Amino acid sequence: MANELDELMTRDPLDLSAQDIDGIIAYMRKQRANYEAGVKPKKEKGPKADLSAVVQALAPQAAPPVIKRRF
Repeated sequence: MANELDELMTRDPLDLSAQDIDGIIAYMRKQRANYEAGVKPKKEKGPKADLSAVVQALAPQAAPPVIKRRF
């Protein structure tokens, strides 16, 4: 999930309405007030990685058996 800043930067500034700009300003003022009050932002909990699958993918694979042909 993208954060708010990434989403804001992907939008075209000429397509923003006055209400969008007011909402952005209100959000930024709220964030600044929280920062000055010492409120720390909560970390987002993302999906947990399946470590066994990662380790298994990184483990060296067994070489295929060599076939000796006699003619």
